[in-house]
Amino acid sequence: MRAQLRRDPALIALAAASVLLVVCLLTGTGGVRLFWSALPVYDLLIWVFARRVAAMPGLPEDARRFWRRAGQAAVLFVVGDLSQTAVAWLHPGPAAAVPNSFQAAAIVAGSCWLIWVMVTHPAHLPSTAVKVRFWLDAGAVLIGAGVLIWLLLLPHTGIGGSPVALLLGTVIIAITGFSAVKLVLSGNAPLTVLAAAPMLAAAVIQGSVGALVTADGTHQRLLLAAQVLPAALLALGPRLQEHSVRLDPVRSVRPARRPYSLLPYTTLVGLFAALPIVLRDGTGPDVWLLLGGLAATTALVVTRQLLAFRENAALLSELGAQREHFRSLLAHSTDITSIVDVTGALTYVTPATERLLGKSPAAVLGTTVASHIHPDDLPAFATAMDTLRATPNASVSYQVRYAHADGSWRWLDVVSRNLLHLPSVGGYVSNARDATQARLLQDELRHQATHDGLTGLANRALFDAHLAAAASHRVAAVLLVDLDDFKVVNDTHGHHAGDAVLVGVAERLAASVPAGGTAARIGGDEFAVLLPGSDARDADAVARRFLDLLDVPVVVDGHRLLVRASIGVVDGDPKAAEALLQRADARMYATKRETQMSQMSSSS
Repeated sequence: MRAQLRRDPALIALAAASVLLVVCLLTGTGGVRLFWSALPVYDLLIWVFARRVAAMPGLPEDARRFWRRAGQAAVLFVVGDLSQTAVAWLHPGPAAAVPNSFQAAAIVAGSCWLIWVMVTHPAHLPSTAVKVRFWLDAGAVLIGAGVLIWLLLLPHTGIGGSPVALLLGTVIIAITGFSAVKLVLSGNAPLTVLAAAPMLAAAVIQGSVGALVTADGTHQRLLLAAQVLPAALLALGPRLQEHSVRLDPVRSVRPARRPYSLLPYTTLVGLFAALPIVLRDGTGPDVWLLLGGLAATTALVVTRQLLAFRENAALLSELGAQREHFRSLLAHSTDITSIVDVTGALTYVTPATERLLGKSPAAVLGTTVASHIHPDDLPAFATAMDTLRATPNASVSYQVRYAHADGSWRWLDVVSRNLLHLPSVGGYVSNARDATQARLLQDELRHQATHDGLTGLANRALFDAHLAAAASHRVAAVLLVDLDDFKVVNDTHGHHAGDAVLVGVAERLAASVPAGGTAARIGGDEFAVLLPGSDARDADAVARRFLDLLDVPVVVDGHRLLVRASIGVVDGDPKAAEALLQRADARMYATKRETQMSQMSSSS
């Protein structure tokens, strides 16, 4: 914004021309004629800049209407000042410095129009209570400021002014009062503080200086030069607003309203400060004016304060009821709500902790969350916390096991949010719900989808998935196992015996496979073993252990059933999984044929 303002040619020209004009007026160059010739130019700039703001895209309609009407007031100022320009040129002399009746009427009309525009500008007061507070504050400010202006700024300081100048000064300073009230109290100011500040300052300066303009030309050069500043400031305001709208059309006309204003209290302090000064000068009308203003302002401020006390009491009562309501909800909730500080320690937990984990809140407070989580789930918890720490108001969901007081573990679904940035919270807020039954069911369904229902070994789908995952290894070994004469067992002893044999074989096969390997049932009486990172020699050792275990018969209904199996062992690149399985299958059937040939030769 600052760089943008420094590069604005209109602002540069306005500042340079104003400085040059002040120098000329102070040195006597041009005099009254120069002043009244320049003043309509400033009025015209106000009109141009106000119209430019009103035409900007993205501006709310009420703000756009305000600036259009402000431009209309500037037109009245142009007309009035042009009439005085004509007087200055046609009737030169000290009297030309004093505004003529037509000019005064035009300025008063424009000022009144501005007052009306500000009064009718929507204030965005949402309720009757807010409106009452607004008008009480506004009344206190306007009454108190009006009394102070009359006592301290208008010509009660010992310098006399003309009646027309007094009227103009009073009107202009009244505009200042209305502007301040509208800007600070309404919450819907049509301009930013940056744009309002020079315009309000201009009104105060113009009202004060204008009241001191005299018909005899006393201090004429100084007074004329001093009136250039408010003219320049009034033109500066709309231009600054244009820059503000260009940066942010909405925020430039929607400043946040504070829940309270210090203006009424500041005005009251000013009245009390003026009291000893006025009383020192006697008991004239100024004393009664001050006492009356002080009484009225005090009454409004006290009334406003009593309303505030009443509203605060109602609010505290409502907050107490809400607090009790939420305390009751939390106390009977089946979910655990907790707050964890930056060190990971629990600073707040709800009574549901005792229902879900068998631990009282007092026993949990001060301990770290990590101390209650299953060691296998700590990486997932750490990842969630890293995500939370990275961004304020971030939210993550995760599922971990928490220790129960009886030594078991409970699965909890947890949703955590980072509220460290809120002073009233200052931690990570979590809501945890018991998910043990759902997780057990989920695990059971997952197990059923990936394991053989009879033997409990991995099924073909899981075996293929592990084989694909073994592609990260340079080599892998595969064993394919086919039971010999299994059909005879089913035909002789029944299918229940066959199932018992399959279960016994599966137990022996699982006992033969080292950690990291996968034993699977891939068909009726076909089994497979995957050994990632192992070669054929390791696989042969597994096959020997398995065959040795098969030498122990499987007992079914009192019958000792001896089971034999043919095994195909291969190793190779696991990336070529299909070729590896084909080679193992071929080796298994080769082994089966060799066994059959050996049995035939021995029987003959």
